[in-house]
Amino acid sequence: PVSGSMILAGVLLKLGGYGLMRLLYIMPNMIYMFSYMWIALSMLGGFLVSLLCLIQVDLKSLIAYSSVVHMGLVISGMMTLNIWGYYGSYYLMIGHGLCSSALFCLVNILYERTGSRSMLINKGMINFMPSMSLMWFLLCSSN
Repeated sequence: PVSGSMILAGVLLKLGGYGLMRLLYIMPNMIYMFSYMWIALSMLGGFLVSLLCLIQVDLKSLIAYSSVVHMGLVISGMMTLNIWGYYGSYYLMIGHGLCSSALFCLVNILYERTGSRSMLINKGMINFMPSMSLMWFLLCSSN
């Protein structure tokens, strides 16, 4: 269901990032020892999942996989242990929480109108739904 996807992408994934931010203050020495390992794991995971995004046809799974990639960027930004990485992760979590929920909502609207979430079937929608295509462009570019 679309409401579960919206809550998962908009709230629950960000809750893990917030918990990691709080953990940075509670156990800083433990984080210092393993920060490079977490950066390497999150960047490698983000790269591998982004390769999965390249072969996706279903729009809902594409948005879900891209959310995983974004959270990998959030983790690597926090683990730099730099104030710029910390703020960047914070703003990425806020922006991605808003945009990904709206993208899941757009996928549901598109599914209700066309009966399919496939990118192959739904191509050329700018001719039929120009305002929805504008929303897709704005949300995908800000995501």
